Amino acid sequence: MLNTAAYPPSTSYWIDDLLVRICLWMQLTPTQRAEAEEHYGHVGRWLSAPESALALWLPEIFPQGSLRIGTTVRPLSHEEFDLDLVCLLSMRDGYDPIAVLNLVEKRLRDNDVFRPMVERKNRCIRLNYAKQFHMDILPARPDQMLGGTCVLVPDRAAKCWKESNPRGYAGWFDQRGIVQLEAVQKAASVEPLPPPEGAKEKNPLQLSVQLFKRARDIRFARSPEVAPISIVLTTLAGQHYRGELHPLQALSTIVDRIVASIPTFGRLYVLNPANPKEDLSERWDNDPEAYRAFVDFNRELSRELHQLAQADGIEAAKRRLEKLFGGDAAERAIREQSAVVERMRGGSALRVVTGSGALTSVGAATVPVKKNTFYGS
Repeated sequence: MLNTAAYPPSTSYWIDDLLVRICLWMQLTPTQRAEAEEHYGHVGRWLSAPESALALWLPEIFPQGSLRIGTTVRPLSHEEFDLDLVCLLSMRDGYDPIAVLNLVEKRLRDNDVFRPMVERKNRCIRLNYAKQFHMDILPARPDQMLGGTCVLVPDRAAKCWKESNPRGYAGWFDQRGIVQLEAVQKAASVEPLPPPEGAKEKNPLQLSVQLFKRARDIRFARSPEVAPISIVLTTLAGQHYRGELHPLQALSTIVDRIVASIPTFGRLYVLNPANPKEDLSERWDNDPEAYRAFVDFNRELSRELHQLAQADGIEAAKRRLEKLFGGDAAERAIREQSAVVERMRGGSALRVVTGSGALTSVGAATVPVKKNTFYGS
């Protein structure tokens, strides 16, 4: 049983710390990350080997998505982590997009290890690593018209090349998280965060995206077919983040701004900030039910987050956290925090990490937790 006597009425410090602990539990473990890097390397070397039919176009392999921007989330149930890489081919116009997809698929099937894992998807080839993760390999070629890091990617359903910019998008997201936070920290004379290493050192935008995606997973566990896709949530979070210093405040204000931006008529458009020709929300044109589900989800999440901020004590917060992020995540975070508080509350070692709200012992980039404003005297 939890020692609930150790917990006072709600303050932002301890709720933020619980959210950080949930994020830490949700992300790839160091072992999983090392395995992912090993598999990335194996796939990249196979695709770009001199004897590969792709070698003519000098394949360049690089990560994209949640692993690249630090927002991985543990899937519900026994599903695998979703990891993504790009296979950039230095080919010009004139190549059929489906033929390129087929060429990448054939190269993977030529490998005895990869062959049983291969699965065809609309824009990529997936490798299913049982009970670990699945890796989506997206072929791409430079977009000669737009230049820079813009690329074109194949689309089976549309039978054409589609605009994208994975590298540009990652750079945009990095800047939104760092520049916005630094501006607020400078104005508030708060010491900058250390370089990201784990969830406790991530910036609030990264933490918010992890929590946003987990709340989505919980909300749509029984109807995943209408759940908003991760890149839409990530983009909206990046657009509406204004440098809030802690995850609860950051996610709550992000969701409030999303709700306020929803048009009365028509739908909300979410474009790739690194390539406005790519409509990340185009699915909603043909799936109005999914759009309505997105709107309802954000309105409901806004209410739930405000109720979490007003939770009167740990039991009330636990119920809110379980509803938002799942029972396993909430229970684990609360038990970890309880152990830390019991160990440190008798002295003056309990401190809060600036920029995340995580509780820790004395260290760099921290401020002390004042008596009578946190777990009591």
